[in-house]
Formats: sequence, C-alpha cells, structure tokens
Amino acid sequence: MNGTLTTILAAVPDQVLYDLRRLNVPMHLSGYSQLCIAISNFANDITQLMCGELYPAVAKAFGHMDWRAVEFSIRRAILSAWKHRDPEVWSEYFPGSTKAPSNKLFIATLAQRIK
Repeated sequence: MNGTLTTILAAVPDQVLYDLRRLNVPMHLSGYSQLCIAISNFANDITQLMCGELYPAVAKAFGHMDWRAVEFSIRRAILSAWKHRDPEVWSEYFPGSTKAPSNKLFIATLAQRIK
C-alpha cells in the first residue's frame, strides 16, 4: 500500500475522516494516515493486539518494518490534537477525560463509531 495519502484515504470509511477532522488531528502528520488505517483495521477485528498485530500491520502497509515508529507517530498525532482540542467536541468522544487518551482508547473509540 505504498501510495499517496489520497490513495490511502480513499479506502478509509468517511466516518473515520469525519471524526479525525472534528478532533483536529493534523493531516500533515504521518500519524494521521496511520490512524486512518489503524482505526479501519481495528474496526474489522477488535481482538487485535496493538503492538503484536495492529501496529505491525499498519507499518507494513506503509512500507516500514518498525511498528514502534507507527506507535510513536500515532501518539504524536493524538497529543497534537489534544493540545489544540475543542473541549466540547472531545467530551463527546471521551466524556470526563482530563488527559489525552491512550492510543488504544483513541483507536477503539473511533473504530466503534464506524459500526
């Protein structure tokens, strides 16, 4: 899947793109496109282990071998969005949260919204 961002996003459910836009996840960060794939993949199989299955699959889709780079990029995108968040919007997705969600919580929450 070594393609452009446009090619990658074409296969992502509209709900994922909508949610990432609402949560102000910056599109220019590599974690954005990696989140798109991770959320879509996780929605198809919620039993996946993040480090053992999901991150390696996303890394492979982007031509990487190191899943830790994917984990870091996703975390960076989430933290950037959290830093520039609209509290009302974020409380719709993560009620009562006083800190940035973990990668797993973020991915699982958005994956659940696809169904």
